[in-house]
Amino acid sequence: MRGAVLAVVAVACLAIPGVSSAAKVGGEVFGAFNTHGMSDVNDALEASNLGAGTNFDDIKSGLTGGLAVRVWPTGTWMLSAGWEPLFLESTDDATSTTLNVDAQSFQATLAYFIPSMTPAKFGFGGGLGMYNIAGEQSSGGLSVDIEGSGVGFHLMGVTEMTVSPGFAVTGGLGWRWADIEIDDAAGQTADYSGVMARVGLSFYLPTPTP
Repeated sequence: MRGAVLAVVAVACLAIPGVSSAAKVGGEVFGAFNTHGMSDVNDALEASNLGAGTNFDDIKSGLTGGLAVRVWPTGTWMLSAGWEPLFLESTDDATSTTLNVDAQSFQATLAYFIPSMTPAKFGFGGGLGMYNIAGEQSSGGLSVDIEGSGVGFHLMGVTEMTVSPGFAVTGGLGWRWADIEIDDAAGQTADYSGVMARVGLSFYLPTPTP
Protein backbone atom coordinates (compact mmCIF):
# COMPACT_ATOMS: atom_id res chain seq x y z
CA MET A 1 0.00 0.00 0.00
CA ARG A 2 2.72 2.45 1.00
CA GLY A 3 4.69 1.53 -2.13
CA ALA A 4 1.75 2.47 -4.34
CA VAL A 5 1.46 5.89 -2.72
CA LEU A 6 5.20 6.55 -3.14
CA ALA A 7 4.97 5.45 -6.79
CA VAL A 8 2.20 8.01 -7.41
CA VAL A 9 4.41 10.74 -5.96
CA ALA A 10 7.35 9.70 -8.14
CA VAL A 11 5.27 9.68 -11.33
CA ALA A 12 3.72 13.06 -10.53
CA CYS A 13 7.16 14.51 -9.89
CA LEU A 14 8.39 13.40 -13.31
CA ALA A 15 5.28 14.85 -14.97
CA ILE A 16 5.80 18.41 -13.65
CA PRO A 17 7.48 20.73 -16.16
CA GLY A 18 10.72 22.34 -15.07
CA VAL A 19 11.62 19.78 -12.42
CA SER A 20 15.16 20.46 -11.23
CA SER A 21 17.75 18.06 -9.88
CA ALA A 22 18.07 20.55 -7.01
CA ALA A 23 14.56 19.87 -5.78
CA LYS A 24 13.95 20.77 -2.12
CA VAL A 25 13.37 17.66 -0.01
CA GLY A 26 12.30 17.43 3.60
CA GLY A 27 10.01 15.95 6.19
CA GLU A 28 6.92 17.05 8.08
CA VAL A 29 5.35 16.20 11.42
CA PHE A 30 1.76 17.34 11.93
CA GLY A 31 -1.18 17.24 14.27
CA ALA A 32 -4.70 16.87 12.92
CA PHE A 33 -8.36 17.19 13.82
CA ASN A 34 -10.73 15.20 11.60
CA THR A 35 -14.47 14.70 11.41
CA HIS A 36 -15.97 11.46 10.10
CA GLY A 37 -19.33 10.36 8.71
CA MET A 38 -19.51 6.80 10.12
CA SER A 39 -23.22 6.45 9.36
CA ASP A 40 -23.27 2.63 9.30
CA VAL A 41 -21.14 2.35 12.44
CA ASN A 42 -23.23 4.91 14.33
CA ASP A 43 -26.46 3.22 13.20
CA ALA A 44 -25.16 -0.04 14.70
CA LEU A 45 -24.26 1.75 17.96
CA GLU A 46 -27.71 3.37 18.12
CA ALA A 47 -29.39 0.00 17.48
CA SER A 48 -27.41 -1.47 20.40
CA ASN A 49 -28.42 1.45 22.64
CA LEU A 50 -32.10 0.99 21.80
CA GLY A 51 -32.19 -2.81 21.77
CA ALA A 52 -29.71 -3.78 24.47
CA GLY A 53 -29.73 -0.71 26.70
CA THR A 54 -26.09 0.17 26.07
CA ASN A 55 -24.84 3.74 26.14
CA PHE A 56 -22.47 4.14 23.21
CA ASP A 57 -21.69 7.63 21.93
CA ASP A 58 -21.60 8.28 18.20
CA ILE A 59 -18.18 8.32 16.56
CA LYS A 60 -17.91 11.73 14.92
CA SER A 61 -14.36 13.07 15.15
CA GLY A 62 -10.84 12.44 16.38
CA LEU A 63 -7.43 13.92 17.05
CA THR A 64 -4.34 12.39 15.52
CA GLY A 65 -0.98 13.19 13.98
CA GLY A 66 1.24 12.00 11.19
CA LEU A 67 4.49 12.10 9.27
CA ALA A 68 5.19 13.01 5.65
CA VAL A 69 7.98 13.41 3.13
CA ARG A 70 7.73 16.69 1.19
CA VAL A 71 9.36 17.35 -2.18
CA TRP A 72 9.37 20.70 -4.02
CA PRO A 73 10.35 19.94 -7.66
CA THR A 74 9.84 23.65 -8.45
CA GLY A 75 9.13 26.79 -6.41
CA THR A 76 5.35 26.42 -6.84
CA TRP A 77 4.68 22.67 -6.91
CA MET A 78 4.90 20.45 -3.85
CA LEU A 79 4.42 16.70 -3.53
CA SER A 80 4.04 14.78 -0.31
CA ALA A 81 3.72 11.17 0.77
CA GLY A 82 2.43 10.73 4.29
CA TRP A 83 1.17 8.40 6.99
CA GLU A 84 -1.79 9.33 9.19
CA PRO A 85 -3.19 6.87 11.75
CA LEU A 86 -6.85 7.39 12.65
CA PHE A 87 -8.00 6.58 16.20
CA LEU A 88 -11.77 6.25 16.62
CA GLU A 89 -13.71 4.37 19.27
CA SER A 90 -16.80 4.34 21.45
CA THR A 91 -17.20 2.56 24.80
CA ASP A 92 -20.18 1.44 26.87
CA ASP A 93 -18.89 1.86 30.42
CA ALA A 94 -21.55 -0.37 32.02
CA THR A 95 -20.50 -3.46 30.04
CA SER A 96 -16.87 -2.41 29.29
CA THR A 97 -17.61 -3.06 25.64
CA THR A 98 -15.57 -1.05 23.16
CA LEU A 99 -15.97 -0.65 19.42
CA ASN A 100 -13.08 0.93 17.59
CA VAL A 101 -12.63 1.54 13.90
CA ASP A 102 -8.99 2.62 13.91
CA ALA A 103 -7.31 2.83 10.54
CA GLN A 104 -3.92 3.36 8.96
CA SER A 105 -3.88 5.77 6.01
CA PHE A 106 -1.09 6.37 3.51
CA GLN A 107 -1.68 9.49 1.43
CA ALA A 108 -0.15 11.13 -1.63
CA THR A 109 -0.83 14.82 -2.32
CA LEU A 110 0.07 17.16 -5.17
CA ALA A 111 -0.27 20.87 -4.35
CA TYR A 112 0.20 24.10 -6.27
CA PHE A 113 1.27 27.23 -4.35
CA ILE A 114 0.58 30.73 -5.64
CA PRO A 115 3.90 32.56 -6.25
CA SER A 116 4.73 34.78 -3.28
CA MET A 117 7.50 37.22 -2.36
CA THR A 118 6.77 36.79 1.37
CA PRO A 119 7.70 33.92 3.72
CA ALA A 120 4.07 32.73 3.64
CA LYS A 121 2.79 30.63 0.73
CA PHE A 122 -0.80 29.61 0.07
CA GLY A 123 -2.14 27.06 -2.37
CA PHE A 124 -4.46 24.17 -3.01
CA GLY A 125 -4.01 20.49 -3.70
CA GLY A 126 -5.49 17.06 -3.78
CA GLY A 127 -4.60 13.42 -3.84
CA LEU A 128 -5.48 9.90 -2.91
CA GLY A 129 -4.95 7.58 0.02
CA MET A 130 -5.00 3.92 0.90
CA TYR A 131 -7.04 3.20 4.04
CA ASN A 132 -6.61 -0.01 6.05
CA ILE A 133 -9.15 -0.60 8.82
CA ALA A 134 -7.50 -2.09 11.92
CA GLY A 135 -10.33 -2.03 14.45
CA GLU A 136 -12.01 -4.43 16.82
CA GLN A 137 -15.01 -4.95 19.06
CA SER A 138 -13.97 -6.12 22.52
CA SER A 139 -15.91 -7.15 25.61
CA GLY A 140 -15.01 -9.23 28.66
CA GLY A 141 -11.62 -10.26 27.32
CA LEU A 142 -13.04 -11.39 23.99
CA SER A 143 -12.52 -9.47 20.76
CA VAL A 144 -13.51 -9.59 17.12
CA ASP A 145 -11.35 -7.91 14.49
CA ILE A 146 -12.86 -5.29 12.20
CA GLU A 147 -10.91 -5.10 8.95
CA GLY A 148 -11.13 -3.78 5.43
CA SER A 149 -9.25 -1.63 2.96
CA GLY A 150 -9.94 0.78 0.14
CA VAL A 151 -9.02 3.99 -1.66
CA GLY A 152 -9.98 7.50 -0.59
CA PHE A 153 -9.52 10.98 -2.06
CA HIS A 154 -8.98 14.44 -0.59
CA LEU A 155 -8.87 18.13 -1.55
CA MET A 156 -7.18 20.75 0.63
CA GLY A 157 -6.22 24.36 0.93
CA VAL A 158 -2.60 24.43 2.10
CA THR A 159 -0.11 26.90 3.49
CA GLU A 160 3.56 26.98 4.43
CA MET A 161 5.36 29.80 6.22
CA THR A 162 9.15 29.78 6.34
CA VAL A 163 10.43 30.92 9.74
CA SER A 164 14.13 30.23 9.15
CA PRO A 165 16.23 28.53 6.46
CA GLY A 166 15.18 24.89 6.28
CA PHE A 167 12.33 25.26 8.78
CA ALA A 168 8.65 26.12 8.19
CA VAL A 169 5.20 26.00 9.77
CA THR A 170 2.60 24.17 7.68
CA GLY A 171 -1.17 24.03 7.61
CA GLY A 172 -4.04 22.49 5.70
CA LEU A 173 -7.83 22.50 5.64
CA GLY A 174 -9.92 20.34 3.37
CA TRP A 175 -12.27 17.41 2.89
CA ARG A 176 -11.68 13.68 2.69
CA TRP A 177 -13.80 11.09 0.84
CA ALA A 178 -13.05 7.64 2.22
CA ASP A 179 -16.03 5.31 2.70
CA ILE A 180 -14.30 1.95 3.24
CA GLU A 181 -16.16 -1.37 3.12
CA ILE A 182 -15.77 -3.60 6.18
CA ASP A 183 -14.85 -7.21 5.41
CA ASP A 184 -17.60 -9.79 5.98
CA ALA A 185 -20.11 -7.16 7.08
CA ALA A 186 -22.81 -7.40 4.37
CA GLY A 187 -21.76 -4.17 2.66
CA GLN A 188 -21.45 -2.09 5.84
CA THR A 189 -18.76 0.58 5.75
CA ALA A 190 -16.53 2.64 8.00
CA ASP A 191 -16.87 6.14 6.58
CA TYR A 192 -13.82 8.28 7.32
CA SER A 193 -15.11 11.09 5.09
CA GLY A 194 -15.13 14.55 6.59
CA VAL A 195 -13.13 17.65 7.42
CA MET A 196 -9.31 17.42 7.55
CA ALA A 197 -7.55 20.17 9.54
CA ARG A 198 -3.79 20.09 10.08
CA VAL A 199 -0.98 22.14 11.62
CA GLY A 200 2.61 21.00 11.40
CA LEU A 201 6.32 21.69 11.18
CA SER A 202 8.53 20.93 8.19
CA PHE A 203 12.29 20.55 7.99
CA TYR A 204 14.28 20.64 4.73
CA LEU A 205 17.66 19.35 3.68
CA PRO A 206 20.13 21.93 2.34
CA THR A 207 19.65 22.48 -1.40
CA PRO A 208 22.80 21.76 -3.45
CA THR A 209 24.39 24.87 -4.99
CA PRO A 210 24.80 24.58 -8.81
